[in-house]
Amino acid sequence: MTDSLTGLYNRLKFDHSLSEEIERTKRYKTSLSLIMFDIDHFKRVNDSYGHQKGDDVLRELAKVVGNNIRQHDVLGRLGGEEFGIVAPEINIEAAGILAEKLRKNVEKSLFCDDDSITCSFGVTQFRDDDCIDSFVKRADDALYKAKKGGRNRVETG
Repeated sequence: MTDSLTGLYNRLKFDHSLSEEIERTKRYKTSLSLIMFDIDHFKRVNDSYGHQKGDDVLRELAKVVGNNIRQHDVLGRLGGEEFGIVAPEINIEAAGILAEKLRKNVEKSLFCDDDSITCSFGVTQFRDDDCIDSFVKRADDALYKAKKGGRNRVETG
């Protein structure tokens, strides 16, 4: 259920939580947003400082983000340096504001040897005609747009 490095939910548990929240959203007609993000140029961290420092960055990022989301949001490590947040009962505008807050908090935090890192974020809201795959793809596409647009930014989709 948990990622051994960061202590966050692993991909399997994250996907299960996402499925549950989608069902709850459909049943009660509430909002549900999804935020996906990853570390910009993470390979440089590993190449410059080594994999142990890279692991330290992942653990610290998990703390920074985890301390700045709501208690009922679900934060998970999706793989490598990619993470996701299931944000029940908030719309895309509020999720975009949350993602921007997280982006700024990550940017101002110091990680390895007093260096900062940045993250790119993709945000979307569940739609009535969505399935889990279309929902995740739209968040992933928004993340890709943030990367392509220069990184260290939030994009919605």
